Amino acid sequence: MLALLVGCSAPERIASNAGDIRTLAESSRSRFVGHDDPVGVAEQTEIIEKAAAISVDATLVDPRSPAWQGTLELALWAGLAIALCVIVWQTGLGTMLRGLVGWIPQRQRSAAKLLREAVDNPNQIREAAAAVRTADPLINAAWKG
Repeated sequence: MLALLVGCSAPERIASNAGDIRTLAESSRSRFVGHDDPVGVAEQTEIIEKAAAISVDATLVDPRSPAWQGTLELALWAGLAIALCVIVWQTGLGTMLRGLVGWIPQRQRSAAKLLREAVDNPNQIREAAAAVRTADPLINAAWKG
């Protein structure tokens, strides 16, 4: 699929194929000359001339991409971006990046505040434990289990 997106353009392929046809026709013409066949030589000469005309006309071809190609390319880039985000998040790098940026969710901030207060005032341990449990579902599950 990727080869379709980055391959040669149509004019380049047309000119290349016309050159290949011309080379084959010249080789064939020389064999017809060796067998003294004027009809075969004339046919091969005509093929050579038409291949030359195709090579010239290939420069006039406008290499347009199909309409679906742009959409497909955009979808591939979007899919790559989504996959990258999922990989970053699932590997734990997302949490680390979130901490580096300084974005800490409100629930975790309030839980940290209660924990700080519980350290200063041991009477608030129950409130701090409840806040930590509500801030993190995994801790809550471990607490119950």
